[in-house]
Amino acid sequence: MLDEGPALAVVGVSAFDERIYREVLACPGITVQELVMRSGENPGRIQTSLSRLRARGLVSRLWGRSPRWTATNPGTAIRSLVRGLQSDLDRLTDTADQLEAAFRTAGQDLEEGGQFEVLAGPEEQARWYVRLQQEAKEEVLTFDRPPYVLDYHNPLQTALLRKGVRYRTIYVPEAFDHAGALQELGSLVKAGEEARVLPELPFKMALVDRWRAVMPLHMDPPLTRGVLIKGSTMVVALVELFEHLWKQALPMGSQSTLPDDAPEPASEPGRGEEWAELTQEDRQLLTLLSAGLKDDAIARQLGTSPRSLRRRLRHLLDELDAETRFQAGAQASRRGLI
Repeated sequence: MLDEGPALAVVGVSAFDERIYREVLACPGITVQELVMRSGENPGRIQTSLSRLRARGLVSRLWGRSPRWTATNPGTAIRSLVRGLQSDLDRLTDTADQLEAAFRTAGQDLEEGGQFEVLAGPEEQARWYVRLQQEAKEEVLTFDRPPYVLDYHNPLQTALLRKGVRYRTIYVPEAFDHAGALQELGSLVKAGEEARVLPELPFKMALVDRWRAVMPLHMDPPLTRGVLIKGSTMVVALVELFEHLWKQALPMGSQSTLPDDAPEPASEPGRGEEWAELTQEDRQLLTLLSAGLKDDAIARQLGTSPRSLRRRLRHLLDELDAETRFQAGAQASRRGLI
């Protein structure tokens, strides 16, 4: 095995996958069985790693009675991954340029009372949040994270969903810390909300019909000052930022609202027999993992001890071939387990 340490994380290759890749690179035509002997890992985890590496163009399979694996040209393969990453970075740079341009003109716009309006006090911010939703015709885009202006509840949303207003919300795990949060999310998802989660968000906002947005001017509680933004370059930039983060975020379902006696979701063809024995508690745990909740919060939701939770969590991480809790939630979502 080559002696360098992990270096490919920047292009999305995990430390484990890089270790397997270096084994294949050092031994062209290596078999899975030989990789098992060299690495000490189980065959299933190695096969999954090889599939990921193949999808990224780093290895290829040599067909035969005993399938063997070989590395593709590293220079070509890695440069291709770098070009994909560069494309994402270029888009983020364009968004930063738009935000900077809006920032430089914001002072003058505020003075002229044009596209920006400062909202003083939490009550004024809450009033505009309600008003913008009431005037929404097509969609509401939201970054949901603490702290909250007045309350985390949104009594208007269910009624507006029924009227056909589309809601897309990106949450952070801390948004589910309060009691009943996941049950409330499940109700909103059933009513039509499209919900996703990310480990963190830069700020909070509500953006209506891609034309007006309301957001705080700082994130330190209490939220005493906010801003209303109307039809400006800043709104365009905020929409671009939302769409970029939306693609990265993990979809959330309503499994957490299922009662204990709810029937297990039917398995789909090709899912694999190993998932047939998942309990309802397993599925609830996977849903909470996908939300990124901390261990103590998950234990409270499931009514178990942190120690018991950690044992069950370790088992699920191994089963899903995941190295982190968020990866486990992502794997479960992709496999249709939640």
